[in-house]
Amino acid sequence: MNLSLCCISNILAEQGYKFRTMTYKSFSSKEREESLEKLSGIVINNFNVSEKIVRHCAANNIKGYRLSSDLCPVIKHPDVMIGLEDLPNYSDIEESIKDLSAAIKETGIRVSAHPSEYITLTSDDPIKVQHSIIDLELHAEIFERLSLERSYYNPLNIHIRKEGDAKELCDTFISNYNKLSTSVKSRLVLENNDTGNTWTVANLKKYFFEPYGIPVTFDNLHHNMLNHGVSHKDAFFEAYLTWNCTPIFHYSEGKNGTRAHRDMGEDLPINYNKDVLFDVELKGKDYAILDILKRYNDRKITTVD
Repeated sequence: MNLSLCCISNILAEQGYKFRTMTYKSFSSKEREESLEKLSGIVINNFNVSEKIVRHCAANNIKGYRLSSDLCPVIKHPDVMIGLEDLPNYSDIEESIKDLSAAIKETGIRVSAHPSEYITLTSDDPIKVQHSIIDLELHAEIFERLSLERSYYNPLNIHIRKEGDAKELCDTFISNYNKLSTSVKSRLVLENNDTGNTWTVANLKKYFFEPYGIPVTFDNLHHNMLNHGVSHKDAFFEAYLTWNCTPIFHYSEGKNGTRAHRDMGEDLPINYNKDVLFDVELKGKDYAILDILKRYNDRKITTVD
């Protein structure tokens, strides 16, 4: 059972290894130089915590790690708009990135990211699209700095957020997709939605994989909420066959049949005897993963062919 931790380690957080952030309101409340100094420290902390989490994953048989999407907060806000190299103590930032890169290489942990839920390449608002492109490019820059593959092995996972005519939305998406760098496009994958009525696995495959080769991420909980009568198994395989490497799929369980994530799981991910890495989105984070691994190892799973 190959499982991946999403962003935060609850175990390490209890030991004081926590991510820090900064809002634009906080940044703008002080003199710019003072805020930049503070922001630099936040970025260094966040890369250092990420390194600690990667090594923690490796030590606990957790095979993957989804990087936080807020490692470098506020730097691409329209009224800030700076690069990492513009921050004070840049050499220390570089060192923290190198340490994280070395940890990933040494441990073999597979890394991915799920950029902000506000990312949209289908909006009619060019400003929203531009902000989305800037955010995606920042994620890709971090991946490049970490020496991660330009491939779906290290994916950037997003949603199609807008509802409407699927073909028209696809055309809008591709028009904006073509504005992205190769660094982004070579990693970008699309996840099935849990709301609306349009973006099931089947429609993502039809409109984005078949004509453009963009892989589909299967999220089991989202599928439970929106499936158009397609079975879990059929949707799983539809998504599975869109990948040219081991897929990263998402696993969670809803509270009382809802889309709200449980803290801890009661079931186990189903992989139909296929090689899959599951991002575990249960709120218990690594506690939930370790519980799944224990339950998986304590009993023989009935496989589903």
